[in-house]
Amino acid sequence: MDPAIIKKISIKAHLFLGLIIATCVCLGVFIMWSLGIHAVWPAFFAMISFFITGADVQKIPSILISAVVGLAIALLFMILATPFAMALGNEVLAQLILIWIVVFAIAFLGDPHLMPICFNNYAFIYFTAALMLVPEIIQAAMAGSLYALFGTWMATAVLGGGGVLALILFLITMARKAGLIPPEDAGAH
Repeated sequence: MDPAIIKKISIKAHLFLGLIIATCVCLGVFIMWSLGIHAVWPAFFAMISFFITGADVQKIPSILISAVVGLAIALLFMILATPFAMALGNEVLAQLILIWIVVFAIAFLGDPHLMPICFNNYAFIYFTAALMLVPEIIQAAMAGSLYALFGTWMATAVLGGGGVLALILFLITMARKAGLIPPEDAGAH
């Protein structure tokens, strides 16, 4: 096929993909904000993970399950950090040991023969992202809403992220049926 035609098809396809994805992201943000959920990052980490790994639909369950696992590990880390530091008498050492345990567990349990659907890079991403928000986590803990915060993040990842991804995939399928985007296997020929 003529390279100019391929370029024209590619630009048109990316135009429609961009319109679909940007619209779905804004719609997702609007809905979550309307529901009072302002920390929408867990939903979009799921979407980013999906596209970074090649937009493989079969990876969606692992991405969403791992989001919950990574956030649960971060919650457990936050619950254990202070008592562990008090027991060891050294906050830095306690945190380093806990981080070592988490990284080891994710790497070891992510072995294809063990539990790779929930212990993998996606879980590590969510664990790391949650711990970047330690001030917010501490504030929630002091207000007695630590579990609510993590529960909201988990629900946002699964329902918000899953919902936005489902809408994107549905609209891409409809755009393909309408001939606006080439078939998925068009590049293989």
